Amino acid sequence: MTVFERIKRSARRGASIAASIIRSIPVLVLIMSFVMMTVSVVIIIVSVRTRTERNVASVWGQGSSVSYRHLAVYGQGARSGGSFTPAAYTEYGKSLSLDDVSDIRLSVQGIVDLSNNVRRKASEKPDRPEGWNDCYSSFVDAVVTCSHKGFDIDSDVSIYTVGGDFKAFHPFEYLSGGFLPVDTVDKYQIVLNDELAWKFFSSYDVIGEKVTLWDKPFTVIGVVKEHDDLTPRAYVYYDCLEDQCDTGKVPAVLCYEALIPEPVSGASYYDLRNSVPGYDISSPSYYLVSITGRFSVSKIVDHMLPPGEMSVFTAKFDLPFWEVSAQRCIAQIFAWIVVFAVCLFVDICIVLTWWRGKE
Repeated sequence: MTVFERIKRSARRGASIAASIIRSIPVLVLIMSFVMMTVSVVIIIVSVRTRTERNVASVWGQGSSVSYRHLAVYGQGARSGGSFTPAAYTEYGKSLSLDDVSDIRLSVQGIVDLSNNVRRKASEKPDRPEGWNDCYSSFVDAVVTCSHKGFDIDSDVSIYTVGGDFKAFHPFEYLSGGFLPVDTVDKYQIVLNDELAWKFFSSYDVIGEKVTLWDKPFTVIGVVKEHDDLTPRAYVYYDCLEDQCDTGKVPAVLCYEALIPEPVSGASYYDLRNSVPGYDISSPSYYLVSITGRFSVSKIVDHMLPPGEMSVFTAKFDLPFWEVSAQRCIAQIFAWIVVFAVCLFVDICIVLTWWRGKE
C-alpha cells in the first residue's frame, strides 16, 4: 500500500469518526439538557421548602374550615444619622406609626367580625386581634456590650424591635429559652440569635445572662437560630425603640404583618390594602406583598418581570432581613426557571428535528 493510499484511508477513517461524533452531538445535548432540567426542578423544590414562612398561614388555620393568608406591608422611614439611628415616621401615606397599626387593626377586625357575623360597637372593638393575628417591627443597628468571665465584649448588632405576636409569623428554631411574650412582663428582655450568643458567651445556654443595650441592662430570655445569615442579631420590645428616637420624632413601623381569614380567594389582600391609611392604588407608596403563595411560578415570574422594575420600587424601602432573603431566593428560583425553560426548548427542538428526519 502506497503512502498516498494510507493517507486516504486515514482521512476516510477520520471523516467517519467525525461524522459519528457530529451525529451523537444532539443526543449528548438532549441528555445534558434533561439533566439540567432535573437539577433545576430539585433546586427549585428545595429552595421553596426551606422558606418556613410559606407555611405560616396553613399552620395558623389548622382545624379551621376557613383558609388564612399571610400578608405584609412595608412602609418607608427616614434615618437622620445612618443605620444606627431609628427609622422615623415621614408622612401620611408613606410611613406607618403605632397609631396607623391601631387603625389597621380596627378596620380588619371589623371585616373579620362581619364575615363571622359578629356585631359589636366601635368602643367594644378588642385591642388585640380576635379571629386573626398580626405583628409589627422595625430595626436599627446598635452597640451591645457583654461582660463575661472578666472580659467586656462589644459588638455591632442589628436590633429588631417587635410587637404583637411576632413569633407566630417567624418560626424560629429555639436553641434555648423562648421568645418575647406578647404581653410585656419586663420591657428590658432580649432574645439573641445563635451568632451573637456564641460571640458573647461561647454557648447557647445563656438564659438569665445580662447584656447592655442603649446604656440599659437587658436580660437574655432566649436564643434562636434563623437559618438566613451570620449577622449578629437580637430582638427586643418595640417600646424600647421609642426612647431612642430624636425629640419630636415618631419611630416608623417598617413592617406590619397580618394573618387574615380568607373565605374568598384573594379577598384578604384587598381587605388589608383598603385598611392601610393613605394607600394609593394608582401610585402605591407602601409595599404590600402576599407571603402566602409568593413562591408559585406565576408569582415569581410576575415579581421578576419586567426586569428591574420591582428592585427599583423596593429600593425606596428599608426592608428587614427576612424580606431581603426572600427576594434573593425568588431571584435564584427565577434563574433556575429560566434554565429549565431553555433546556426544555432545546430538547423539543432536537426531538422535532429528529422526528422530521425520519419522515
